[in-house]
Amino acid sequence: MNAVDIMVRKAESMAKALERRALAAEQEGKLPAETVRDLSAEGLFSLVKPAIYGGKELNAAAVLEVCAALGKGCASTGWVACVYNVHHWIAAMYPDQAQGEYFGQDDVLSSASFAPSGTAAPTEGGYRATGRWSFASGIDYADWCFLTARVDEPHDGDSAGPYFLMVPAADYHIDHDSWQVSGLRATGSKDVVLDETFVPIHRALFLPSLLSGSSPGSRIHQGPLYHMPGHPFLVAVLATPVLGAIQRGVELFRDRIVERRFSHTGQRQAEQPAAKVALAEADACVTAARVLLENTFIAIERLVPGASPLQHARIPRDTAFAVQLLVRAIDVVFENVGGAALQESNPIQRIWRDVHAAKAHAAVNWNTQALAWGELSLDDAN
Repeated sequence: MNAVDIMVRKAESMAKALERRALAAEQEGKLPAETVRDLSAEGLFSLVKPAIYGGKELNAAAVLEVCAALGKGCASTGWVACVYNVHHWIAAMYPDQAQGEYFGQDDVLSSASFAPSGTAAPTEGGYRATGRWSFASGIDYADWCFLTARVDEPHDGDSAGPYFLMVPAADYHIDHDSWQVSGLRATGSKDVVLDETFVPIHRALFLPSLLSGSSPGSRIHQGPLYHMPGHPFLVAVLATPVLGAIQRGVELFRDRIVERRFSHTGQRQAEQPAAKVALAEADACVTAARVLLENTFIAIERLVPGASPLQHARIPRDTAFAVQLLVRAIDVVFENVGGAALQESNPIQRIWRDVHAAKAHAAVNWNTQALAWGELSLDDAN
């Protein structure tokens, strides 16, 4: 059994416990502390953390397989695990000094917000940053948070534009009342606030260099994992917990069809052609989405600096389409499973809400990603 298979097996073994904890996690609005401890102890947050800092340094596809397995138990847990994993990869893209500070903490965890919701102005040795950032998933347990700020007047020789700021927990404020939502509740994706917070220059990374694969870390780490362009990877991982959650939703639907009898006729739902067709459609959507995502992660690992914009755009396009397929699958399930699925104790209704919440993420918006790919494709044809 290879290293990825071992980690997937660990994630699969935890899925039932995560499902039992899911309702309490949702009511609390964050993951249970024991879940964070359990996953950390098993190394499930260290998939793409550099080996020199005690990580597994596996491949991008490991994130797909492990976070999908965790998502089968609880979509929010899979989502936060995905976030904690990929942020180690992000930290590995910073200069040596920043990496030493970040990875110097045992079992370090971090959150992030990519929207440029704040600003940063140059000061001696770094920047002063101010703003409010939303959707910082897993922030309650984070030691650091990565926040995008607009820099209009950079230090001499640096580029103006968005910078990704690495900020320790002691330097930001969490708005604990900012996360009142209908889906992915247990991700605890709250607002983070900075007020004239100093960020040293080695912790301010020009965001385009991270997204394009030309950041300082790509010159420090030799493994192919750290030479991938960031944008396609950071988009594709968002679909991974959704895949697992809907795989579980289809399993629960199959079980429900077998057990259910209609009270007014006594007929078993399993005898109805419509139920069989619905099950087939939902399962086919999940199967197609999994194949598409597996191929997408293969494509990510084969991307090299200098790959064409069209090659880059295909990955978010295919990710967004996979999410469309997965949403269709859970909608079919929800439309055919019956009123019992509305009970708060029934995981199907939570899966339905979580999946629709994930679909709302701007990075997997189908119209946006399809348009971007279509424009580039037609430009290539001209």
